[in-house]
Amino acid sequence: MRHLIKRLTLATAVTTICLSATPSAWSQTAPGLTKKILQMERDREKEFEDYFEEDLASVSKTADQTALELARISQATDTQSALLYVIPRQTHLHLVLITPNGTPIVKDLYEVTDPLLFKTARNFHRSILRLDNQSAQEAGLKLHSWIIAPYEKELSEANIDLILFCLGDGIKDLALPALYDGNQYLIETYAISRIPAFNLIDTQYRPFKSGSLLAMGASHFQNKQVPPLPGSKRELQALESSLKNSKQSRFWTVERLENRSFTQARINTQLKTTRHSALHIATHAQFQPGEAKASYLQLWDKKLLLTDLNDVDWDASKADLIVLSACQTAIGDTNAANGFAGIALKAGVPSAIGTLWSINDSSSSTLMKNFYTSLPQSSTKAQALQTAQRLILDNTLRGKQSAPYYWAGFSLISSPW
Repeated sequence: MRHLIKRLTLATAVTTICLSATPSAWSQTAPGLTKKILQMERDREKEFEDYFEEDLASVSKTADQTALELARISQATDTQSALLYVIPRQTHLHLVLITPNGTPIVKDLYEVTDPLLFKTARNFHRSILRLDNQSAQEAGLKLHSWIIAPYEKELSEANIDLILFCLGDGIKDLALPALYDGNQYLIETYAISRIPAFNLIDTQYRPFKSGSLLAMGASHFQNKQVPPLPGSKRELQALESSLKNSKQSRFWTVERLENRSFTQARINTQLKTTRHSALHIATHAQFQPGEAKASYLQLWDKKLLLTDLNDVDWDASKADLIVLSACQTAIGDTNAANGFAGIALKAGVPSAIGTLWSINDSSSSTLMKNFYTSLPQSSTKAQALQTAQRLILDNTLRGKQSAPYYWAGFSLISSPW
């Protein structure tokens, strides 16, 4: 967590400089609403602090400071980013939208109670996993009408093309890309990131510099009771092959740590001796009900518990991104969802990509190849993932892989930039 605190301190300093230059924007939002949104941020922070049993951060950007941050990053990335809080409140759904340089827009939907919302979300997930496209679209349409439709006018007027979602308990594991408007999926309109809280993400924009990809994983394990993962070897081979071809070789080099080499000691040695742009991990990653120590990343020789994730010195190579391509999350469980949404926090890196369900299919490998191919040419990581997901959807529109099961489980976590 030392890496996170270091990065947040830097972010706070830069924010202060930015705000000092534009004092007139400090007090756009009414004091009462400012206080409520700060409390909402603190509540989100506390959820993750309680789960990880750590003090994660003490910074507290106001809504106006958040809007200025969004404006600064939007200008730097040539995108328009907005922050959307989606918080179940038992008797209603509480929504808050913050756009660049804008004041918060609050909407409360009293027709959307927690039981109705959670039931619809469960049906949505079950339909996706059953490859029942019609039922998934029906549930996705309801969720879209509650979460996105109330702000369609504001999103359009602000030219928003990237949305950071801060989700409350009960819907943190929502497959956001598959929300449906009756004609298109959400990922066809917006790049997407899910964040634990705006105060808990790195808001410094550093254009992604492709370079070395450290591809790690295991297809079999020392403990024979751990199920083999044959797709891991195929995925790492496909990544290396595609990124070393003549068109991509100018962007990427690839190093691999596999099977017996995929241990904590070997990973730490590699991270300390070689700088990597991205770290790709193809192994079992389970986000389970219960305490944080119930969730883990499977190395060759042991389970790396979520509570011990920062025992690996991920920050040593200065990577901006960790990708876990074979995650399995206990859908509907609050603690499992906190573990999934807290991957980047716990690893101390700006961004992570994980999957809500494990996809043992060639589409997973293809999507990851498309993501890394798009990354050097995209302004943000969120746009690169959006491109990869849309390619899977567009190229297989008439085939089975157009189903959300094959692409909607991939999630960018924490900083989308």
